[in-house]
Amino acid sequence: MRSSTRTSTSWCSCAVSRSHEPDEAQPLADGNRGQKDPDAVEAAAAAPAGHPAHATPAAHARPPVAGLLAALANRVVDQTAASSLFATHSWYVAPPPPPAPVVDTTPAPPPKPVAPPLPYKLIGSYTPDGEKTVFFLSAGDKVFDVHVGETLDNTYSIDSFSNGQLVLTYKPLNQQQQLQLTGTGQ
Repeated sequence: MRSSTRTSTSWCSCAVSRSHEPDEAQPLADGNRGQKDPDAVEAAAAAPAGHPAHATPAAHARPPVAGLLAALANRVVDQTAASSLFATHSWYVAPPPPPAPVVDTTPAPPPKPVAPPLPYKLIGSYTPDGEKTVFFLSAGDKVFDVHVGETLDNTYSIDSFSNGQLVLTYKPLNQQQQLQLTGTGQ
């Protein structure tokens, strides 16, 4: 007597799939009578239909579906995809680098003009009775006698005398300069 159910067993587990198996008397969809499905595996007569794990190994032939399952079990996965499956990911985006410092390409203003060194030396002074003090200046081999308030060579004005220093103003730049009294030994 034939069983009306078909049982197939996977080699790696005890999963049982059952489907209706056509009898020899029933016509198949393609019109063949009495032929069995080539992928079907019948349960052994000695083993009950509910316990395929107790079936004898000779009763089971390895179907092509089992070969496909074995091929799927031994497939190789790309290592980069497998390692990145559980990799940590960060949403942190580094800020852009700071902008380059702005270099000022404007030329530096020219230095403020400075009065030239005094060409004169104060060699002495004389104060007559009741009159203004006369100062004697030398420039090279020339000697000048000047009073406070006068202009010398239309370039320097004599402003004041205090603490042994004569204060002169360089007129083109309006800068004051001081002239120290020199000793007789120099």
